[in-house]
Amino acid sequence: MTPRRSIALCILIALLAAPVAAANIERTITSSGDDLDVTLTVTGIPVGGIVETFPDGCIWKETDHPADRTRISGQQAAFAVIGEETIHYRVQGSPEAAEAFTGTWEDLLTGGSGTVGVDGTHDPGAGKTPVETPGFLPAAAFAALAVAYRWRCGR
Repeated sequence: MTPRRSIALCILIALLAAPVAAANIERTITSSGDDLDVTLTVTGIPVGGIVETFPDGCIWKETDHPADRTRISGQQAAFAVIGEETIHYRVQGSPEAAEAFTGTWEDLLTGGSGTVGVDGTHDPGAGKTPVETPGFLPAAAFAALAVAYRWRCGR
């Protein structure tokens, strides 16, 4: 096999076997006095949304997330995610309330969704929907073949 064919084959394999980043949101809660500091760590969601539900008895205090991408309604906080890796927010509540936080996320680019994990745990199958992108793999294969053909004919 010629070096050019080897390169073309490697490109084809790389395009067809490109890994898809698994989306995930992890929640870490720390207690400081009467406050609960919540950190959401966002992985693999370039554009999406998170809805956090904090337990009754907790009172919203603040966030470092942009105000125009944060909505508070009752016991829920909604965050629009646009490239963030972490979101921090604070509620007033007892340390025992940390066990009762719940949340969901959605990836708007892939259509995937899931449940926010607690302290780094996440059920990878919870609420996720498989996503198919029709035509992408055939288009990638065609592009790789076109490059290989061009290299072969260009010698």
